[in-house]
Amino acid sequence: MKASFSKEDTLITKGILIIMLLIHHVFNAADAMPYGIDTVIGDTELFYDITSYCRICIAGFAFLTAYGMTQKFKRMDSDDSASCFVLTIKRLVKLELSIYIVYVLAVLYKRFIVGQSLQSLYRNEGESVAAMLLHMFIDMTGMSCYTETARINITWWYLSYAILLIIAMPFVYFAYKKFRWLLIPAGCLLPHAILNSKVSFALLLPAVVLGTAFSYEEWFDQMKCRNIRQMIVRGIISVVLLYIAYLCYITTNTVFSYTLAVTIPYIAFQYISGIPGLNILLKYIGKHATNIFMTHTFIYYYFYPDFIYSFHSFPYILLALAGTSLCVSIVIELIKKITGYNRLSDRILKYVDDKAKLLFSKENLHC
Repeated sequence: MKASFSKEDTLITKGILIIMLLIHHVFNAADAMPYGIDTVIGDTELFYDITSYCRICIAGFAFLTAYGMTQKFKRMDSDDSASCFVLTIKRLVKLELSIYIVYVLAVLYKRFIVGQSLQSLYRNEGESVAAMLLHMFIDMTGMSCYTETARINITWWYLSYAILLIIAMPFVYFAYKKFRWLLIPAGCLLPHAILNSKVSFALLLPAVVLGTAFSYEEWFDQMKCRNIRQMIVRGIISVVLLYIAYLCYITTNTVFSYTLAVTIPYIAFQYISGIPGLNILLKYIGKHATNIFMTHTFIYYYFYPDFIYSFHSFPYILLALAGTSLCVSIVIELIKKITGYNRLSDRILKYVDDKAKLLFSKENLHC
């Protein structure tokens, strides 16, 4: 049994988180109630509380981003801050490249397949075509949440957050290196102390700081156990922590529940990664997580809600959305391969890497 939180564990965790995201979105009470779906468990209020609680997956994604980037920072020279910024720029460009292709395909599909107007979305009364194109460009870069301009997809607000998180990660990492464990209570308390609850970065800061700490200290690796009794005890504790997070979410403040999002990757690492079949399925879904995130709202909310909700029952609706989103993601990857977009992306990343290394070279930094 392996004893290291690997890329495979990250993909399995992403698979779990993206399923939670689908549940949270497609079973949003305002969207789902008009269709009269069968919730299976009977208690409708409890069902919508649970599906709303699945929003904790957002903190899980923030945790994984912080964890992964910290791992890469640690592999570099501890005093080589320039390499950290080079990696950050590459990570940011890679994210942008994954957005561009989906955005272009979504615009083409919306305009020419579904027949929906782009002007009604992007062009306000009295504005020029140039302003409309500017709004489209901002949306394509994932920054429309900050400029408060039109978005082609309401759930793409997370892209704006992800961009900010990637830019902030070197500073979070250096802060953790300096203050170590002291940063954890500070990061968890800061959202309550000085920032209002509508600021997404503040809400997710506990997950980011914990992701950095778990990666830097290698706590997952230290927590891995093979003793059956210990596994049972820790499994019970994990379930209890998730239940506490649920209670915090529905009764107090989402920040507290986000702090306990660390339980999800631990469960994936300790338990699910060792289950044959399930781990392969979740890993495959995890590989497509970015595309699924960016496209699923188009399917169930914008273009084909009647189709998705026509399956009526909770498990069938979820399977329909997950299956359709996965198929769309596979098609997107095929388009990227056939059109040469992957090769172009590789060249762009290589160019960015070379230029960033030159920009942050010691010679330039000392000028």
